Amino acid sequence: MTDRYFIYSDEDLLELIRAQHDELAFGELYRRYARTLVYTAIRKTGSSTVAEDLVQELFVKLWLNRQKVVVQKNLAAYLNGMLRNHVITYYYQEQKKRPLPLENAELLTDEKTSEQVQFDTLNELYQESLQKLPEKCREVFIMSRKGYSLREIAQTLQISEKTVEAHISKALRILRVEMKDYIAFAVLCSSVSPLL
Repeated sequence: MTDRYFIYSDEDLLELIRAQHDELAFGELYRRYARTLVYTAIRKTGSSTVAEDLVQELFVKLWLNRQKVVVQKNLAAYLNGMLRNHVITYYYQEQKKRPLPLENAELLTDEKTSEQVQFDTLNELYQESLQKLPEKCREVFIMSRKGYSLREIAQTLQISEKTVEAHISKALRILRVEMKDYIAFAVLCSSVSPLL
């Protein structure tokens, strides 16, 4: 019964999911991409349990927002962008949940300490750079990083999708200049968001 979905393109499956809430079509997309996304998430987080949870959350979000999803490049890039955002959110949440007591600081390896310092420095620079963006530009950019589609941003802020694209491009241009010395910026914005 599900064999017929195997021959459908990603675009066809997405249309079935959007128009008919087709769970079997959604299952086929899950079958195509979940394993690869989990492997990617394991490389990013170092934990198979966390990776599986993040990918599960990603697909739940995709299903819940199925009628709003607009994929303008290809689905693989779109899903990888969603995963990147989920991983970043996970690290922010973990950092808030488990602040390191000073008396335990010496237990960290030099490598881990160095990585944490780099991450903290990058995060601080990123937040400072965000504040340098014009207000509307910043608002649009933050919404795009949270996974909102161009259409959702345009409707929420009552501006055109072209204006949304222009704000995101401007934000990326400014952030790249502000953070040009930090290679790690590529992790946050290595390409234009798959939502574009």
